[in-house]
Amino acid sequence: MKTRLTSLLIFGACLLGLAKSVFAGDGDVYLQAKQAYQTRNLSQLAEATETLRQRRSPLLPYLQYWQMILTMDQLSYTQVQAFLQENNESLLSQRVRELWLKRLGRVQFWDQFIEMRAQMPMYYSINDVGNQCYQVQAGIALDDPNAYEDGKKLLLAGKDLPADCQGMLEALQQVGVLDEKLLLTLYRDALFSNKTGLAKVLAKRSSKTDAGLLKQIDDMAQNPAQALKKGGIQERSPYARALYMYAIHRQAKADLGVAKTSYQKYSGLLDNEEKQLAQAYMALEAARKHESEALQGFGKVNATLLSSEQWEWYARTALRQQDWGTVLKVINDMPAVLAEESTWRYWKARALIAKGQVADANQILAKLSQERHFYGWLAAEDLGPVVSEPMVTYQPSDEEVRQFAKQPAVKRMEALFDVEARYEARLEWMYLLEALDDPTRIVAAQYGLLKGWYDLAVLAADKTSRTHNFELRYPTPYRDYLQKASRSRAIDEAWVYGIIRQESRFMHYAKSSVGAGGLMQVMPATAKWIAKKLGWSSYNDGMLHDIDTNVNLGTYYMRYTLDTFNGQEVMATAAYNAGPSRARRWAANAPLEGAIYAETIPFSETRNYVKKVLANAHMYAPRLGLPMLTLKKRLGTIPARGTGDVENVTTTISISEQE
Repeated sequence: MKTRLTSLLIFGACLLGLAKSVFAGDGDVYLQAKQAYQTRNLSQLAEATETLRQRRSPLLPYLQYWQMILTMDQLSYTQVQAFLQENNESLLSQRVRELWLKRLGRVQFWDQFIEMRAQMPMYYSINDVGNQCYQVQAGIALDDPNAYEDGKKLLLAGKDLPADCQGMLEALQQVGVLDEKLLLTLYRDALFSNKTGLAKVLAKRSSKTDAGLLKQIDDMAQNPAQALKKGGIQERSPYARALYMYAIHRQAKADLGVAKTSYQKYSGLLDNEEKQLAQAYMALEAARKHESEALQGFGKVNATLLSSEQWEWYARTALRQQDWGTVLKVINDMPAVLAEESTWRYWKARALIAKGQVADANQILAKLSQERHFYGWLAAEDLGPVVSEPMVTYQPSDEEVRQFAKQPAVKRMEALFDVEARYEARLEWMYLLEALDDPTRIVAAQYGLLKGWYDLAVLAADKTSRTHNFELRYPTPYRDYLQKASRSRAIDEAWVYGIIRQESRFMHYAKSSVGAGGLMQVMPATAKWIAKKLGWSSYNDGMLHDIDTNVNLGTYYMRYTLDTFNGQEVMATAAYNAGPSRARRWAANAPLEGAIYAETIPFSETRNYVKKVLANAHMYAPRLGLPMLTLKKRLGTIPARGTGDVENVTTTISISEQE
């Protein structure tokens, strides 16, 4: 009787669960299924999947995808292909392909691997390094003559190599592509990038290393000075000697004087090339610290040994000293792929102008001025009023927007937003954009704007290459809040929009990895500091995502940074991102052109941030009906470095050791 009662209770509970699933909305079923997936409850997940299948819910592919992840080892090739055909327009189909490719790679079914890889859309790039390694390994196994070069390029990209790459490494080593020379180069690059795990993977493949070296790599990463003092490094091995260079590099980041002392002490143990490499890294850190000696340091190094980063800082050092002859020489000598970047094309043109070669400079500027970014607009201003190719614009029709909204991928994104799965919706959006042409991307941007998906609208409009719509690329939501705050703080509204577009793309709910929140991405500690300054006794962290509060906090800090730097917008922008003390430290001992200051900011995140914010402000001014400033006037001139102290305020970024 007890057993029968228990069975009835279980049966009743199952019916109750089924009833809940049947009568719950699609969003509730999705959330129940997500919890079932996270707890690996396959029966509950299958039940929810069947419910959404019967309803033909746009969320169904996510539940099917979760089922496939949990049962991947039991799936057949036919089952995988059935899912791919049913969801061929979805990002999830590519995720499943990647998972299946990895499974095929692990069992070395290379024919099926190549067949499955060929089904990937041309615009979709596999970012998973393990699958990239398997692709090279498949090519080698099937006698693809390009596979060896592809493998070499992958290794030189300096990516961390997971266990899935061991087969590729073995194959490349067996045929001599991964020889001792390349292995040593990769090992050194890994060390200098502070990727000690990768360095150990590579070191294990050499016949010139032992277990003791692997321990010394860890010791050197933890405390270079102590590891050097401890000694015991075998100078006869180039892998061991690289640890001396690594230690000097690590020390140079913190204190150039300490690094120079170490170099003088240990350089006698290094061969000529190793000395050059050590000097190149000391020159790099000197350049990033804006030391004038960096220019001479780079000049002593064999150009063939310079990395891309070192080439760029060689040019930046010459630029900061306004040594235009050296700027021109360095850009002419750097690798072609680097010299063709917009940054170095622009500064080459400026160097040519400084050297009196105006006609050659104008050829570069004319082409660059057609590109829609910071250096494109500077180039247009340098050229002056000349006849250029008219910009192609596109205005989508209401009918185009309606038809776009009917796409399954768009319906799925709407459903994802309804359950607040914003991350998944954004990934779907990015995948969809890759397959669209410029006009359809503008249609997508219009649809995103109508839905209030401001970040996705900007993302779509920003992705166009030849045909544009700058009203959609630079939208003006929350105008009432921003206009009021800008006027009360007496700051440029275009600059405020420029900051917000870069910080949050108008997502008031945005939160960064370091805790910054809201439209203006204010750090909690900064918010409390500002609230205290404003006398807000009732402020708490929960208010950070309130639009009015966030804008008041952010614009107060903008006003503070602007006052700190006597109205200099470039320095104030750098301070908003990296803090006032750093922004002041990056000034020179003499007045400096604003564009040069921006280009020579040591932190790549802040350097790009400043350029993008100022370019945003430049584009927003006419959109807001404000007086139009040239970008050069907005950049202005940076005064000589002052000595005044500024308050220590938490910034919006997290500076990594690599910076």
